Amino acid sequence: MKIHDPAGQAMQKDYDVTDIERLMGKRDRKNVDDVIEWERRFTGEVQHMIEDFYRARDKARDFPHEPDQLYKKLKSSR
Repeated sequence: MKIHDPAGQAMQKDYDVTDIERLMGKRDRKNVDDVIEWERRFTGEVQHMIEDFYRARDKARDFPHEPDQLYKKLKSSR
């Protein structure tokens, strides 16, 4: 018997550039730590995004403010 687990499905989703655009539009983000501190409580695709922000911070990557550039930078950190 398969049990439908919407929370598990949400954790498998990944984010896209529109999620970055929404994130950047909410508040002026200065750096990776600013984003991580604010977005810590989310799950699913946003959780994947935060994990990529952690990787970017650990690799000391710059913080582009343009959503398209930030998206590419985050995805390349995997």
